[in-house]
Amino acid sequence: MLKIYKVHCFLILTFFLSGKINADFCCRSIKDSVQIGDKEQLFLDDYLIKNSTNIIRRMHPAQKYQGNPVIWPTESWENKEAVIYGSVIRDNDKFKMWYLAGGVSYAESLDGINWVKPLLDNVLIDGHKTNILFRTRREIVNQVEIPIPTFVEVFGVHKDDRDNDPSRRYKMGFLSIISNYSGPRADPFHPNERRGVGVAGSPDGIHWKLIDPFATEATCDGGTHWMYDTVRNKYVLYGRTKYTSPEVENAWSGFEWYKKHWGRSVARVESDDFLHWDFTDPASAPVVMTADRLDVPGTEIYSMLVFPYESVYIGLIQIYVPEASYLDIQLAVSHDSYHFTRVGDRKPFIRLGPIGSWDRYNNSLANNPPIAVGDELRFYYGGRLSRHSPYQGKDKGVGAGIGFATIKRSRFISLEASFDGGTVTSKPLVFSGSKLFLNANCRFGTIKVSLLDDKGNEISDWSGNVKGKDDIDIYVPFNQGDIGKFAGQKISLRFTLSNAQLFGFRII
Repeated sequence: MLKIYKVHCFLILTFFLSGKINADFCCRSIKDSVQIGDKEQLFLDDYLIKNSTNIIRRMHPAQKYQGNPVIWPTESWENKEAVIYGSVIRDNDKFKMWYLAGGVSYAESLDGINWVKPLLDNVLIDGHKTNILFRTRREIVNQVEIPIPTFVEVFGVHKDDRDNDPSRRYKMGFLSIISNYSGPRADPFHPNERRGVGVAGSPDGIHWKLIDPFATEATCDGGTHWMYDTVRNKYVLYGRTKYTSPEVENAWSGFEWYKKHWGRSVARVESDDFLHWDFTDPASAPVVMTADRLDVPGTEIYSMLVFPYESVYIGLIQIYVPEASYLDIQLAVSHDSYHFTRVGDRKPFIRLGPIGSWDRYNNSLANNPPIAVGDELRFYYGGRLSRHSPYQGKDKGVGAGIGFATIKRSRFISLEASFDGGTVTSKPLVFSGSKLFLNANCRFGTIKVSLLDDKGNEISDWSGNVKGKDDIDIYVPFNQGDIGKFAGQKISLRFTLSNAQLFGFRII
């Protein structure tokens, strides 16, 4: 971890001096209190917690939709796999999906469950319309012309209402490769190729044109995710690189199988416009997530989907375990979009399916944040019957589809105590609101909230009690009224739980 630590220290200093870390993060990091706004504060890690007694932290895996998969290869041109190396977005009154199946394909839905594959004239097969938007290098049929010659794999599609150019209203990132390359921009991990992130634009999400085949070459492969960070007002891309930390190298390199260890890790770049990035040279992007000695030996970080959520950044990490040739999804959290902590004891957030299921061995995530539907967050993901290649055993199938899993809003991880009770005390907080709301389940229990002054003493007669409720926004009535009189002061919250789960809170 020494090299990673040095990279992180360098990043903190560099971004601080350049003003790239937002002021709120710096302020919260160097003071003895945590300033919070009106966003929900989550308990995924210990960032807000001063101490706790008799409390268990529990991850709540996403629950798969019973009707999965919602997309399966049903058309002859889709071959045997429909793969969500793409995106699902809600655009006005429609859900829209871009995925790989015989090319970059398109589907739409009114509810995100029942999907239609519209027949378009972008790609005709035997004179018939299909839902394929364009072919890629991997689907060359009868020497048809490939509209973007370097296009190998779609990363994702976002609708961007900030861009003044209507021809770039929809932006697509993709894996771009030139083979048999011998120029100055060769990828160090694939020395005979030029590799990077290409960008295409579209006015409608259907008709696409190349903008730049190599907007950045700082990442080198598929499994790349990107977002628009509304906190930093930047596009941020998390792409694949090759890196192995010294501690992992020392622990694993003596084994014969390690010779085949590719060392997949995740690096980070950012941009104001999705065209000009802060790191562009091959293999130059700083590493932000890599395997460590707590992982199963041989583990690689295949990809990481990151999105700002309430007061934190959520990371969904695709873990590749070569020994068993499977990929599953773990949960991580960050408070600055650079430094991530894996949480939930590294258990799967979206589990691989059991025997008989469609998502048996290989889960991948759509390149977009979860979509809020009512009180739920909906995570679209792809599942496969096959193991990751090169698996030589018999226990594998053929086929891939797309489904989704859900959690109730913000219910990634809970702090909980049984009837014997437990307490959680926050660090000193500075807030501007007046009403406290909990995301909690105390339907058959209770939660008491007490206010503490900056010395940790309970403020007399200032406590609130909640019982018999299970909701994402439970108002806490204090016996002396609302807590607005303490706005701007350093106040800690002490939560006393009895047979209850606490997921988060907000003060508005």
